[in-house]
Amino acid sequence: MTRRPSSVAAQGLAVVAVLLVLTVSGCTGVGSGDRTFDIHSPGDLVLSPDGGLVYVVDQADGVVRALDTTSGRERLPVDAPFTDSLAIDHRGARLFAFSRSAGAVTEIDLRSMAVSARISADDPVAVAVAPDDSRAYVASGRGGSLTVVDLVSGRAVARPVGASPSDVVAAGAHVYVALSAGRTIAVLTPDGVVAGQVRLPPSAVTRGNPIKVGVTPDESTLLALDAVRRELYVIDPRSSRLLATLGAAEGASQLRMSADGARAYVVGTTATDIAEIDVRGRVRVTTVPLGCGPGGIAETPDGRALVATCPGRDAVLVRARPG
Repeated sequence: MTRRPSSVAAQGLAVVAVLLVLTVSGCTGVGSGDRTFDIHSPGDLVLSPDGGLVYVVDQADGVVRALDTTSGRERLPVDAPFTDSLAIDHRGARLFAFSRSAGAVTEIDLRSMAVSARISADDPVAVAVAPDDSRAYVASGRGGSLTVVDLVSGRAVARPVGASPSDVVAAGAHVYVALSAGRTIAVLTPDGVVAGQVRLPPSAVTRGNPIKVGVTPDESTLLALDAVRRELYVIDPRSSRLLATLGAAEGASQLRMSADGARAYVVGTTATDIAEIDVRGRVRVTTVPLGCGPGGIAETPDGRALVATCPGRDAVLVRARPG
């Protein structure tokens, strides 16, 4: 694996004025009210830690756009072609845009909105950042490996983890990598060494299909989404004990958790609602209607609203959580 510096020319795009539609109370960093931001061909998104900026993949133009969630103004975009999804560190200093077709992860310095490095990986399917921002973890689907990137020195080391990784998250003192081929989740040390595994409920039908995962910050609860079986598993990662099985909507493709691990959201590309899960209670508590199939989703820092992209409407939506 190599990590080589790169830079891109600034692109002279005009600042875009965004129409904000206010209807109900909202969230920190975004002002009050449900809102709609006009944006070109949006895909995945992430929020800055303070909620002041939303970073959005432009699926048509091959750039990552940044919108100020207070003023609605757009910063100069960053060239990141063929980006599938985004990850951000906990300080809001680095953004990681990964592309499966390009076999690389683009690291973006968010202060300058410029590419600072590129990380090579065979079929990168997911990126996670350590809670202390010391390392980034890139799961390689075809390679069966996890690339551990030291974010201080830039050194990158590939570690074998098992066949068909499909997702990665970092929480507490461990890294969790979903291995679809064996329906297990590898538990790794921060250096990427396998220390154990979590077994998912067996299924001959969906063996080998992608599994999405989420872990609470204290590592007491692990969530695994089996999109083909339309099931969300709630598991004790220390014992692999299945605590609950919840139904998921048809087309479920994304699993997102709140920063405190209290809530999880299941997103379907064919559904227009987002299912909210009470992690401690192990129940689905409500749905948040969007009116479109979302391309990406994030919860605002104060937990009062959700931000989602709506590819079919060229928009980013802010929607207050019910109750």
